Amino acid sequence: MIANFFQSLSEHGVEYLLISGQAAILYGAATFSEDIDLWINPTSENRDRFTAALRDCQARFYKLTPQVTVQNLRRGHGFHFLLPGGKNSVIFLDVMGNPPRIRSFTASLRTARWMETEWGNIHTVGLKPLVELKKTQRLEDYPVISKLALGWFDRPECAKTSGELRWALRNIFTLPELRVFFGEHPEALDLSIENSHPSVTAFGRQSLAGGAVDESVERQVNEWMQQRIAELQHADRHYWREIIAELKKLRASEKLVTEGSAG
Repeated sequence: MIANFFQSLSEHGVEYLLISGQAAILYGAATFSEDIDLWINPTSENRDRFTAALRDCQARFYKLTPQVTVQNLRRGHGFHFLLPGGKNSVIFLDVMGNPPRIRSFTASLRTARWMETEWGNIHTVGLKPLVELKKTQRLEDYPVISKLALGWFDRPECAKTSGELRWALRNIFTLPELRVFFGEHPEALDLSIENSHPSVTAFGRQSLAGGAVDESVERQVNEWMQQRIAELQHADRHYWREIIAELKKLRASEKLVTEGSAG
């Protein structure tokens, strides 16, 4: 059914990008995601093409979903659907028109990639925008971000400059990935002196020396990483606060789409 859904998107000419969990899987940074997350171009024409594709696939609205208007798409609301799967199963589909922390849809097309999958050729958000999208309140997203940051250096579009190394240092949140990073890019040690917590530099030096890293250094690095994660989680909560408040008003005024109705 998933292949049929993406085929329907293609037949209707829907402008979309695969984002979040399934995109992370395609980049090799995750192994499981229970739903499909899409970013669609928030224009009236594309909205109409998308809703036509939903009808073809017999999609149903899921919980807490506003009307699929261009205004709501551009406002940053999420739209939740159920697609019929095989053997009485369902597929969860989450859609946005203006996801947080990244540039416009049109701008993001410049770094997007077509990825070969079991569902067909899928238009997928670029790796760096995906990193920003994954900076959510979910703690489990940060190991994924770390793997994406490491994986960036395997991408043909990565220039492997000092700027790219600095970017990776800012987006690694786990000790194992940090160790791998310094092992593969020892030149980043000099950059860490000026761009990171002093404990990161100590961690890199001890890692490159080939021995075990002092527990006190690991603890300091981990505390620094946890502080950065907490700051990003706080920023994500702040971002969603106004949108959630608006969603509650829509629910109170009975303006949400009825759960189970046709998409």
